[in-house]
Amino acid sequence: MTDIISVCGLAKSYGKKEVVHPLNFSVKKGEILAIIGPSGAGKSTLLRMLDTIEPASEGEITLFGEKVTKHSTHNLRNRMGMLFQKTVLFDRTVEENIALGLSYRHVSHEERQKRVTEILEEMGMSEYARRSSRTLSGGEGQRVSFARVLVTKPEILFLDEPTANLDPVATKLLEEMILHENRVNKTTIIINTHDQSQSQRLADRVAVMMNGEFVQIGSADEVFYHPTNERVAKFVGVQNLFTGVVRNGNATSGGVVFCPAPHVPDGIVQIMLRAEDISLSKTEIDPGRISVQGRVVSSDRAGAFLHVLVDAGCIFSVICPFRQTGDTYDPGEVVHIAWRTDAVHLA
Repeated sequence: MTDIISVCGLAKSYGKKEVVHPLNFSVKKGEILAIIGPSGAGKSTLLRMLDTIEPASEGEITLFGEKVTKHSTHNLRNRMGMLFQKTVLFDRTVEENIALGLSYRHVSHEERQKRVTEILEEMGMSEYARRSSRTLSGGEGQRVSFARVLVTKPEILFLDEPTANLDPVATKLLEEMILHENRVNKTTIIINTHDQSQSQRLADRVAVMMNGEFVQIGSADEVFYHPTNERVAKFVGVQNLFTGVVRNGNATSGGVVFCPAPHVPDGIVQIMLRAEDISLSKTEIDPGRISVQGRVVSSDRAGAFLHVLVDAGCIFSVICPFRQTGDTYDPGEVVHIAWRTDAVHLA
């Protein structure tokens, strides 16, 4: 695949405050890139620069092999689309709202009608065509906003927190539409999201943005299971973070051997282990894994899951499906925990 977006030294400042530090990255044609990060990290600003809505303070953007300039912006924007977090609909019918982008592009009336009819049929929303936008729910309104973008047939699609205000059912519908657009039309998509599970469901690659810079970019498995440092690990929800040492080919902390580390030099390391990768039992667990005995510190029910803290030399956080265990765990109770050695990440 060829690069459809290429960024070199891209940065943005407001006065003396640099909100996006110089970035260098590229996105391949047909790829879905999810950008995650805390509020204020610069994600929306970056998206607006890529969509040429916001001028960059420094650096270059190349789209479709063409550098973004004042003269090229108009033509390039006609090949892209943006869906924002907040649904914006005009006081018109659904079909009139969807046709607006085509009107701005001077598409003929006949072609506009054809495309609007097709997109509504594709989304299963044909019966909404003559309805006023004022009668729509939040999820319906966001689907219409998305249809208004898709009907222009963008080659690059930017999505800025598109499901942030939607319920789970509406979110699922919109995610299905996003994947359909990518798979059927090979549309390149960059999505900003606070929903980390959404980034895992949708993206080919995930970029973690903090303080205006990318601190890690890679596949979902790389980012969520092999974070580059403690800061990323905490953000992506790694609950078990221990300072340990590698000595004699093993990584240990608090007297617990976490995994063999024959290729890691002796010294201090960060040991990372996700809570859901730890098994919990009142009896001994399969000896094929690392297994230790400990005592329950606390046990809390969180919906369908049980969150148990276990003191086994280190304080382990364990998350397991409540119905799967069928057990309750009382403070002070002796338990066994175990994990596969390949679930441990060292940094």
